[in-house]
Order: sequence, then C-alpha cells, then structure tokens
Amino acid sequence: MLQTEVMLDWACCVCGRPMGATLKCEGPGLADKDAKAYVKVPCPSCHHTNQVIFSPDDGALDDVFPDEEPVRYKIPVPSYN
Repeated sequence: MLQTEVMLDWACCVCGRPMGATLKCEGPGLADKDAKAYVKVPCPSCHHTNQVIFSPDDGALDDVFPDEEPVRYKIPVPSYN
C-alpha cells in the first residue's frame, strides 16, 4: 500500500492565524494522477474547523474553507517529547 507524509501550513480561514498539520496519507488512491485529499482541522486559536483540500503527492494546498458545523470537542494540547 502506498503511504506518504505531508506537512501543510496555512492561515485559518476564520481568524487568520497561522496553522499547520503533518498528515500521514495512505491508500491505493495515492497512485492516481491528480489525487486530492480532504481533512478537517480545528484552529487552536479560534476553535473553528478549517476544511483543507490538498494534493498528497506534493502537499500543495488546493482550497481552505470554514466548516459550518460547530466544534464539539476540546483540542488536546500536544506534548513536547
């Protein structure tokens, strides 16, 4: 099975603060030319959810837009090991 790790950086589409995520993508769809991936990422500042569409092969952002659903969970604080 194909697998890749993508690092994305963008500005929150609601509050404008910088955001980033490292995503592990895997599956047979990665072999498709012009494959796109989609993920929802909550902003650690304003807690609104950003919907991110990107190319898993090179990490190029295709679109970032707000999710209309409210966030129903608290964002965990990352550990710095």
